[in-house]
Amino acid sequence: MKTTHAFLAALVASLLAGTPAQAGPGNNGIQPHRALYEVSLASVNSGGQLIDIRGKMFFEWKKTCESWTTDHKSSLVYEYADGTSSRINSDFASYETLDGKDLNFSSRRENNGVPFEEFRGHASLQANADGNASFTIPGDVNFKLPKNTFFPMQHTFEIINRAKKGEKFFNATLFDGSDDQGPQQVNVFIGDKADPLHNVRMGKNVDKTLLSGPAHAMRLAFFPSEDADDAKEPGAAEYEMDLVALDNGVVSDIEIIYDTFTISQRLVALEKIDMPACTESSAYTGGALKQ
Repeated sequence: MKTTHAFLAALVASLLAGTPAQAGPGNNGIQPHRALYEVSLASVNSGGQLIDIRGKMFFEWKKTCESWTTDHKSSLVYEYADGTSSRINSDFASYETLDGKDLNFSSRRENNGVPFEEFRGHASLQANADGNASFTIPGDVNFKLPKNTFFPMQHTFEIINRAKKGEKFFNATLFDGSDDQGPQQVNVFIGDKADPLHNVRMGKNVDKTLLSGPAHAMRLAFFPSEDADDAKEPGAAEYEMDLVALDNGVVSDIEIIYDTFTISQRLVALEKIDMPACTESSAYTGGALKQ
């Protein structure tokens, strides 16, 4: 199973409107934000060892004067039929330049407090040639990125732009650096407009103004690279996602569908992050929402 922070890096990280060239305060309703999601097990096939998943996922998306940056942290408890349990803590961060050509990535995971997986590196794309990704941790991992590969932000811009035009399907190669399996193929099915408040637990920690804009229901299917160690049979998606994404960048409802179980993520806290002033001294300050 692909690590769960991969879909977060690719999706929750930045379902935005517009393109980097257009982005700025007041343009296209883009709103960097912090969000907190409650994670639970929505369904599980009978006969399996997994009986429960629960926890929280914290996500922060910002725009700086040079880049889009994301920070995702999750803490999930997996419980099994034999009475054992594991707490998996994940931390994924990315830095993608505004032109979508360079990506720095860092990922770390722990099982019951013991680190067991770490990835770090840099990837770059070329206009009319293959790009490349080079990992510093582990140091012997490199990938060639085919022409027309997308990094997460640019991939998301393309999805939203196509949704606004009324298109229903989009396929692309995506690289996010969240594991050592290389680029993925992603099929995006864009559905009708949706109610972003349908499954949101409204409360004082949710800024309702961020949930008042247009939204679309979407399904995404993620396919591993052909040479991935854990690649499934040809044509089989590694996992799929159903979600509701607003044009302002907020994802209000997510379900992640694996072969034997489905995970639900429900939005429980949400707040704005201001756009930068883009001066030499500009900087972000922390908000009230914490993990």
